[in-house]
Amino acid sequence: MIASEYFNKLSFAGTTLVLLVFIFLIISASAQSLSGNIVDHNGKPVPYSTVFIKELMYGTAANQEGFFELKLPQGDYSCVFQSMGYETETLKVSVTQSMKPLQIVLQEMVYNLPGVVVSSDGEDPAYGIIRRVIQKAPVYARMVKYYKADVYIRGSLEVRSISRMVKWMAKDDLKESGIKEGDVYIEESVNEIEYTPSKVNQRVKSIRSNFPQGNESRSSSAIGYISGNLYKPDAFGNAWSPFAPGAFNHYRFSLEGTQLNGNVLVNKIRITPKGSGPKYVKGYVYIVDELWCIHSIDVSIDEQLGMKIQLAQTYGEVQPNVWLAVSNKFKFDMDLMGNAGGFLYNTSIRYHKLTVNMQDVPSVTPLPVELMAKKSQSSNAKRVEKLDKKSEILKSKQEPTTTEAYRLARIQSRQEELKLKDSLRNNHEYVERYKTTIDSNARISDTGFWNNVRPIPLAHHEILSVERNDSLMARRKSLANDTTGKKPANKRLFSTLLTGGRYDVDSVRWLTSNGLLYPFGLAFNTVDGLAYRTMFGYNYRLSEKGVFNLAFTPGVSFAREAFLWNVSAGFSGNGNYKNSIRFKAGSDSFDYNTAGGAMPIENTISTLFFRQNLSRIYRKDYVSLSHSIVPFIGAKVKSDIIVSESVPLQNASDFSFFYKDSRDFDSNIPENSLYSMQRHRDLRVNLELSWKPTPYYFVKDGVKVARRGLNKAPEFFVGFNKAFKVGAFDTNFDLLRTGLRQEFRLGIEGSLRYEAEFGKYLNNNKLYFDDFTHFNSQPLILGGKDFFQVFHLTDYYKWSTDEAYVNAHIIYNSKYLFLNRLPLLRNRLWEERFSLSFLAVQHKGHHIEAGYGIGNALYNLGIYAGYGSDEKFLWGIRIAIPVFSRREITIGM
Repeated sequence: MIASEYFNKLSFAGTTLVLLVFIFLIISASAQSLSGNIVDHNGKPVPYSTVFIKELMYGTAANQEGFFELKLPQGDYSCVFQSMGYETETLKVSVTQSMKPLQIVLQEMVYNLPGVVVSSDGEDPAYGIIRRVIQKAPVYARMVKYYKADVYIRGSLEVRSISRMVKWMAKDDLKESGIKEGDVYIEESVNEIEYTPSKVNQRVKSIRSNFPQGNESRSSSAIGYISGNLYKPDAFGNAWSPFAPGAFNHYRFSLEGTQLNGNVLVNKIRITPKGSGPKYVKGYVYIVDELWCIHSIDVSIDEQLGMKIQLAQTYGEVQPNVWLAVSNKFKFDMDLMGNAGGFLYNTSIRYHKLTVNMQDVPSVTPLPVELMAKKSQSSNAKRVEKLDKKSEILKSKQEPTTTEAYRLARIQSRQEELKLKDSLRNNHEYVERYKTTIDSNARISDTGFWNNVRPIPLAHHEILSVERNDSLMARRKSLANDTTGKKPANKRLFSTLLTGGRYDVDSVRWLTSNGLLYPFGLAFNTVDGLAYRTMFGYNYRLSEKGVFNLAFTPGVSFAREAFLWNVSAGFSGNGNYKNSIRFKAGSDSFDYNTAGGAMPIENTISTLFFRQNLSRIYRKDYVSLSHSIVPFIGAKVKSDIIVSESVPLQNASDFSFFYKDSRDFDSNIPENSLYSMQRHRDLRVNLELSWKPTPYYFVKDGVKVARRGLNKAPEFFVGFNKAFKVGAFDTNFDLLRTGLRQEFRLGIEGSLRYEAEFGKYLNNNKLYFDDFTHFNSQPLILGGKDFFQVFHLTDYYKWSTDEAYVNAHIIYNSKYLFLNRLPLLRNRLWEERFSLSFLAVQHKGHHIEAGYGIGNALYNLGIYAGYGSDEKFLWGIRIAIPVFSRREITIGM
C-alpha cells in the first residue's frame, strides 16, 4: 500500500512538507557480487528495474542508470529481471568470485488482446478481473502471518529551485539547515524487520544521512507497504482504492492486453479515474490470471498545491502462489510558487523467514484437513458460521457480479472483525504495535562499509551528494558546539512571555504562555467594549503520577474599566483511575448561553461592522472545586461544587465602524419570555456519570487502555445539578439529565453519529436566566462552529428553559453521498453529510430541522430546512469556518 509516514519536516517559509517513505534490503558483506546493467533493445538503461532472486526471497532494484549489484554467497540462482512495460527475463546464474558483470537486455512487452475485447453487454473484460481482485482482497490482506526480512532503504531529496520570497523570509533557516538550490541529499539505512499482524519490530542496524536539519530514520510506518496491504480499503490514504468495494463508482478499467510473464499470465489494466484530484489514483495495475493477485502496479496521485505522488511496486513469487512486494519505488514531487523539488525512495527486501495462512493461499487441490481453518468456538460462533456459509456461496461464483464481489469483500471484512473481537474479548495483554530500536553503532559513515553492503548502486548525482556528506556533518557538529548561536525556541524566556510559546525550565518543569502580545485575545462587545485576555501557565510533571499545572488568565474591559481575571490550579493523574482535581476562581464576563451562544469573533465582527450585538453578557465572581475519576474502564464520574455571585450588566459601549446613524444596538437582555435576572448568589453541586461498555482493552504499565475502533457501543450518561437555598444563597432548583451518544462506521465510506439528551427540572422554585438550560445555536449565515449538535434556524436564547426538554441530533457523513457522484463536482477533500435535529421544550413546543452539507476541517457549507410547533417553515444557507473555533487544522494523507 502507500505506507504513509510524515517524513522530513523541511522548512520552506514555515511550510511543512509531509511525506511518505519506504523500505529496502541489505545482505552480508562477506559475499560475492552479482552485478551488471539492465538495458532495453536499443541499449538504453531501464531505470529502477527489479532484480529478484527466487531461492533467497530477495528483491532489489537497479539504480536510475540501470546498474545493479547484490552481494550473494557462491551458488546457483534463478534470477528474475523485470520492469513494467518489458518482458521478464529469467536466468540461471552461477555466482563465483571471478564472475563478470552481466548485460541484461529486456525486450519491450507486446501485449496480446483477447479475441473478444468487449462482452455482449458492452463491458470491458477488465471489470470481471477487478471484481475477482476485490473478491480476493480481504484474503490477501491477511495472508501473511509472520516474516523476518532485511530491508535497505534509500531516499534522496532534490531541491531544484527555491523562490525569492522563501530565500528572503527563511534566509537564516536555509543557512542553518544547509539547504541549497540544485543539491541532492541522501539517506540510506539497513534495517531488520520482524512482522506479525499484531506487532512489528524494526531494528536499525546501520544508517547515515545528510538530510537537512539532521532528520533521519523516518521509515517506521513504511512496513505496511511491503506486507501486502495494497489490498486494504484504506491503502491509498485519502484516495479511493481501486481494489476496494465501491471502486467502480470512482474508476473506469480497461484491459490493454495479456502476456505470459515467466510462468504466469499477466493482465495489464489501465485505471482511469472518473474525476480529478487527490482522491483518485491513475495508472496501471498488472494482475496475475487465475490467482487474481497483484503482479505489479504503477500509479500516481495528483495532490493539491502542485504536489504529485508516484508509486511503483513489483511483486515476486516468494513461495508457490504467494506474491509479495520485492521492490518499491516512491516519488513525491512539488512545484509550488517557484519552489520545486521532491523525494525519491527505493527499497530492497530480502525475506529470511516467511509464514503464511495456508488456507488463504490459492490452490488447485483442496487443503489438507489439518490446515483448514477451525470453526470458532466463541461468543460470535453462530454469527461467524452464518457468514462462512454466505462467503462460501459467493466464493464459488466463477464470474461474480459487481454486487457479489462487493458483498463478499464486506462479509470477509466482517468475519475478520468478529474473529478479532473473539480473540481480544478476554485477552488484555498489551502488545506494542510498532517498536523501533537503533543500534548503538548504527550511525556508520564509513564509505567503504556502505559500498560493500549497498544493494542499489548510487547514481552519479547521488555519488556527489555522498562526497559532500563528510564536510556537511563537520559543519553541523561545529554549529552544535557553538555556544554563541541563537537559542532554540523552548529556551527563550523573554520571547515566550512576550509573544507566547513554551519555555522549558528543565526536563520536568515548563512554562506556557499566550504572550502579552496575543492577537486572538482581543474581542469587542457592547458590554465590555474592547476586551483583552491572555494566559500564563506553569506545569510540573510529578514522575509517572501525573502533571500539576497552574494557570493565570488576566484581562481588562476598557468600557467598564474592569479588571478580568481567572486563576486555576490542578492535578491530572495517570493510572487506572485518572484522578483529576482542579480549583478555580475568578471574576469575568460570560455569555448567558454557555452551551452555544455567539462565538467572541462572531460577535466582534457583527458588532463592529454591522452594528448588531449578538451576545448577552453578565458578570460572575466565582470559586469552584472540580474532581473527576475513572472508577473502572469505560466509566467516568465528574463532580464539582461552585460558589458564585452573578450580576446583570448593561451596555457600556456604543461604538461601531458602520451604521451609526441607521441602527441602534439591542439592549443586553436575552429575547426569551422567561427571562429573569438580578444580582444573586449560587451554591451549586453538579454530578455526572458516564459509562460506555468497553470489553476490548489492553493493560499497559498497569493502566487499562481502550482498544481503538472496537468498542462501538453507545455511551450512556446521567447528571444531576442542585442549587441549595441556604443563608445568602438564594437559588433553589434540581435538574436531572440523562442521554446517550454514539459514533460508528456505516458502510465502506460512511459514519453515523448521534446524541440525545432528556432533562427535567424536578424543582425550579428559584433560578435565574444564567442557570437555565441553553442550546447550541448558529443563526448566522457565516460562522465558525462545526455543524454537528447545532440548531441553525433558531436564535441563541429563544428556547432556553427551566422546564423539561428533549435535545437530539443525528448526522451521517459520507465521502460518496450525492454531489461526489457528479462528474463536475467529483472529489475535492470534502465529506458530504445529512443531519437531523430535534428540540422539544415543555410549554414552548418543538422544533425540527434537516440539513445537507459538504465540508472538511477548513470549511462547511450547508442548506437547512426547519418546521416547528408555530407552523412556520424556515430555511437557510449556512457557511462555517471551524478553523476559527479551533485555530488549528490537521490534514492527513
